[in-house]
Amino acid sequence: MKTTTNQSVHTNQLVQALNCPRRFLYAQSLAQSTILFPLRTEYYEQLEKLVRPFALISGQPHDPTQRSLEILKAETCGRNLRFEKDGLRTNIPFLFEKEDGTYKAIYPYCSTSPKESLLNGLVIDTMICQACGVDISEHEFVYLNPSYVRKENSQPADFFKITSHLMKKRGGFNRLSATEQIQQKMSHIRFEQLAQMTQKLLHSNLDDFCVRRVSACTRPNKCPYYEECFNEQDLPDFASAFLSSSSSREWIEEKGITRLSDITSDLFEGTPMQYAQIKADQNGGLFMDEQAIRYWIEQIEYPISYLDFEWETFAIPPYVNMKAFDVLCFQYSIHIEDEQGQLDHKTFFATGDCRKDFIDHLLQDIPEQGSIMVFNMEGAEKLRLRQLANQYPEYRIQLEQLANRMIDLQSPFENGCFYDLRQRGKSSLKTLMPLFSSRASYEQLDIHNGMEAVFAYRQALLSKDPDEVAKIGQQISEYCSMDTYAERELFLGLKKKLEEL
Repeated sequence: MKTTTNQSVHTNQLVQALNCPRRFLYAQSLAQSTILFPLRTEYYEQLEKLVRPFALISGQPHDPTQRSLEILKAETCGRNLRFEKDGLRTNIPFLFEKEDGTYKAIYPYCSTSPKESLLNGLVIDTMICQACGVDISEHEFVYLNPSYVRKENSQPADFFKITSHLMKKRGGFNRLSATEQIQQKMSHIRFEQLAQMTQKLLHSNLDDFCVRRVSACTRPNKCPYYEECFNEQDLPDFASAFLSSSSSREWIEEKGITRLSDITSDLFEGTPMQYAQIKADQNGGLFMDEQAIRYWIEQIEYPISYLDFEWETFAIPPYVNMKAFDVLCFQYSIHIEDEQGQLDHKTFFATGDCRKDFIDHLLQDIPEQGSIMVFNMEGAEKLRLRQLANQYPEYRIQLEQLANRMIDLQSPFENGCFYDLRQRGKSSLKTLMPLFSSRASYEQLDIHNGMEAVFAYRQALLSKDPDEVAKIGQQISEYCSMDTYAERELFLGLKKKLEEL
């Protein structure tokens, strides 16, 4: 597989190539299907009010470098200016000329800190601009203020903070400014070397770079080309490649160990999940810690409320008492099961600032007694309740009581009390469901996962048609309701597995 050579490479692509040439080559040659979300318009509106005290001339996609230079000459400043030289290109969000004829670049970041991982991209940006005759001598970063709580009359300056430093990987801002760090790196490489490296990449084949499994393949998110490199879909369920959370997979592969049961204790970290995986292979495909699961089940009290939320995350807090990247819960589903196995179902959906209605309906619908069963409660529903309690202190006691009644359905699986080789290293609700029941299926639904639910919700926010909003709300409710029904099926299936022992 070879890429075409009559093209330029953007800074972001080159940074990606420095981290993994194979990912760069795949990105050049394979089309990936993605869900496109509407832009968070308020973020950009508030940001521009802060950064520009007056209207700036904006560059356009595919502008030649000469056009950007003309804007700077005429206006001494500009936004989204495009520069290209010797096969490398970039766009600088904001440029302002300084008194000495050099420029200050301002980069907005939709995050609560500009991280040091940005440094290589900033170096390449600076070198491209320098090669085009634009000397950037100062770098500033606008980022979201993580501690600011929205008030009734918030101003743009309230939402953002400005710094000239990057945050270190382990926290805390670097002592050197970003410009000083950039200058240090630029002293070790010339622009011509970058250009040559880029041309070499554009003329490369995948076979020129060996496949190596590193942490970046799966963290923080799995690479979109992971399967192209490792072809795990063709591996048997007992393959050693499915060893969970292991930093030594590459070492295991180099030793020629291909199945879980052949992994010796000196080759893995020894987490409960890893132990369960190896025991499952040794036991013919299944491992269960019967005593631990029975003890976990004994905590559960009827009626059981199987609960699931859907929510949206906002960079700019849209409503009073919200902070940057707070979430807004717009949907819940509750399947309530009594001791006789009878089910009752409650659901809620709304748009706009529905936080108080969400709380009121939830407190009304959920039984006052019994366990609340949630899948992955600590990172999801329990956290959402505590955020709501911070925003509405008058409900704090009631919401904390709900949180304290929660039982995490994921716990027996992620703690290694149960493992079926067919999980292939995963323990999500959708992975586990087919192992226990065929009655809960997402295939017939219009919405199949949480990302699609959020996308549908955003469509509802933009829609002015009440019928369309109602239809979207029904589709989201059906998806969320399937989640809580699946939780119940999973719990019943786990109890049945115990009875079969």
